[in-house]
Amino acid sequence: MTPPRASFSALPGCAPDVADIADAASPDLAALLAGLPGAACVDDAAFAAAYEATGDVDRARLKTCIARLHVLYGQPGDVREGHAVTRWRQGFVSMERTTPCAWALVCMDGVWTSAPRLLAALLPALFAGVGCVAVLRTGDTGAWPAQVLAALELAGQEVVADVDSAALSGVLDALAAGEGAGGRAGRLLLLGQHSEELSAHARALGVEVWRDGPAPAIGIVFGDEDIDSADRPDVAALRAAHPDATFMDVPATPHDAPSAPLAPLTAVACAPAHVGDWLAHAGLVLGPGHEWCWMHPGLSPAWFIRRAVALLPVPPFRHLPGMP
Repeated sequence: MTPPRASFSALPGCAPDVADIADAASPDLAALLAGLPGAACVDDAAFAAAYEATGDVDRARLKTCIARLHVLYGQPGDVREGHAVTRWRQGFVSMERTTPCAWALVCMDGVWTSAPRLLAALLPALFAGVGCVAVLRTGDTGAWPAQVLAALELAGQEVVADVDSAALSGVLDALAAGEGAGGRAGRLLLLGQHSEELSAHARALGVEVWRDGPAPAIGIVFGDEDIDSADRPDVAALRAAHPDATFMDVPATPHDAPSAPLAPLTAVACAPAHVGDWLAHAGLVLGPGHEWCWMHPGLSPAWFIRRAVALLPVPPFRHLPGMP
């Protein structure tokens, strides 16, 4: 049975909490996209069909991905703005202001098919408490991959749309022209192939940009007959999670590789017995039961927090809030 759109989340305290603490100054991305030429929001019927098409097994795998990211990155907090004033013995005062971004756009290209890698980009924004988040697809008007929409459904992501390049630029322009910090208040994440012009346009507006790397190269350990089959990753599940990835067989440890250096690997799937050897060679190592999990090294909720620091002399500023 398909859950209702606005209330379902794989984890208590995930998307609903983010909505509850949304900054009143955050833009209404759903309304902006609904009235924008070249943008088409995904409707509830498409989400419901994708949820059913994904099936129980793959939905359970997506829930595992969400659960692992939830534990690793923590629940969204209820603090919308923080201030810290520190008086240093070296004779100065520092003031720091922190606040989640007002908005974030997670943009995937038209051939994107990996739900776990999309979740690994989206959930840090939700956990950071970003005011409003939209997932956008560019370059395609066909049906969305079922596992991608099912993943967004399970994460509680509400604003999802297809946009053409002109509409995406228009969204960035409108957000950057908003009140407050403008472009500096937002973040743009690009998954898949996007033009350098898009990145340059966003940065010119003051928007920070994160780009995913090329399609991943995933090593699969082979040839260790002493490992029980239950301790081996499910290769078929791994391939289903990343249809665009390049898969290659690798030895049980990097030390067993041929004399030629191993090709750079985005991730390695192996038995727990071999994890320690591969951590020094790949940024992500996946054991059994985690084939549909993913993390983007360097992308965490902290990237979605805006920080500003002031450095001041001690006198005559004793009237500052929080001064000892």
